Amino acid sequence: MNSNAKRLLAKGFTLTELMAVVIIIAILAGIGFGSYKKSVERSHFTEGLVAGNTVLEAVNRYYYDNPDLSAAARKRPKMDYLDVDLSNAKACTVVSSASSDYCRRTRYFEVIIYDWGVQVNRVQGNSNKDYYFYLYPDFAGRYTDQCISRNDAGADLCKSMGYTSCSAGKCSKP
Repeated sequence: MNSNAKRLLAKGFTLTELMAVVIIIAILAGIGFGSYKKSVERSHFTEGLVAGNTVLEAVNRYYYDNPDLSAAARKRPKMDYLDVDLSNAKACTVVSSASSDYCRRTRYFEVIIYDWGVQVNRVQGNSNKDYYFYLYPDFAGRYTDQCISRNDAGADLCKSMGYTSCSAGKCSKP
């Protein structure tokens, strides 16, 4: 072999060097994918809060427009009575106890109107996921909105979104 050929062979990478680069890239991709998943779930969390608060504001407007309803006679309004329309809303499928008159499903959440306020369930497919919210109307003054977790992932997400006063899986904003 002449000296030029030896120089060309010496300029390449060894298998060990290539494997080290592949391992480093895999580690960085794993970290990046985890961060990406958390960011996506945080955006879904925000979407659920927006959907729930939109319905809650409509419930408040309904009660303000119908002041003759006393606190004792206050009935929950049906979704059709409210002046909101959630994008791509359809009938609920996960929460069987919720009548379709009081429940609408978005892509990631089911928003249910109760006498005491609004519940927003995080759903995926046809099952409940890691967390849900309780959002309370103006007339329920002493209650603060809550994020309730079904598992550790839900609890971590609730805490990271500002619900820091937690006990027994229920978190509320301080």
